[in-house]
Amino acid sequence: MNRTGWLWLVAGAGVAIFALSFVQGWMVQEREVRGEGYRFVQIFLSAWRGAAIPVTAAAAVGALLAALLAVATVLGRRSISTWMLLSSVLAVGLIGASAWPVDQSGHASSVSLSPWWVLPVVLGLGGAMVIGSVAVAKPSRRVVAGALVLAVIAVVGGAGGRWWGLQLAEGTGRHWEVGSYERTATAGEPTETMTLTGETYVIGERWSGVFESSGWTVVLDDDPACPAARGTYHAHGVDEEDLRFVMVVDPCMEGARAADLEAGTWERAP
Repeated sequence: MNRTGWLWLVAGAGVAIFALSFVQGWMVQEREVRGEGYRFVQIFLSAWRGAAIPVTAAAAVGALLAALLAVATVLGRRSISTWMLLSSVLAVGLIGASAWPVDQSGHASSVSLSPWWVLPVVLGLGGAMVIGSVAVAKPSRRVVAGALVLAVIAVVGGAGGRWWGLQLAEGTGRHWEVGSYERTATAGEPTETMTLTGETYVIGERWSGVFESSGWTVVLDDDPACPAARGTYHAHGVDEEDLRFVMVVDPCMEGARAADLEAGTWERAP
């Protein structure tokens, strides 16, 4: 194949990758929600949807850039063929990072991202782009070494960035913060103030002890009012700062502590 043929191969492969970026088949997102009931959700993503952004979207942009540089090279701008090679390598590296499975697991839910049918196709097209770019640019050893380093950075950095972004997006499921909360008198229970330190809790003069949490589940233990009773609750966020408790199990004083905690919304004290 002559030089022009290689350039049109790069351009065609790059445009094809960009066109496929809008297809909902790059990766599959599977979410499992546990706790109050069980749900399983499966979503198919394009390069421009949800957790595929920004790494997979950047791969599509890199492929389009390589295609544009290939067309410009056909028009006589020989000095940019090296940039075409680097753009192709970057696109392939980011596609490889997108194909790397990542997951996040919490106390009450888990989510995973796995490659789907489009990724092997675009990986093959990306390989054709790199081959065509090498044939045109005829890079020196220095450029080849730089391209290899760029590919490794794209794969490792992109995969690590996707994993980190997934952890940040999913969060911990924890809805409480250290500080004081107030609940107005309701359901036969008096007005109460609750103070959380992160390790202990105090509710007025009635309840106190060790406070433990994992995700949205909190455990109350070592309460002098009922030292042998370990209470477990789900702590749900209300608005941005307030809390609502839902008992899982709490035998403390035949349900007295549970009645106090569940009597209403605990509003964050200023």
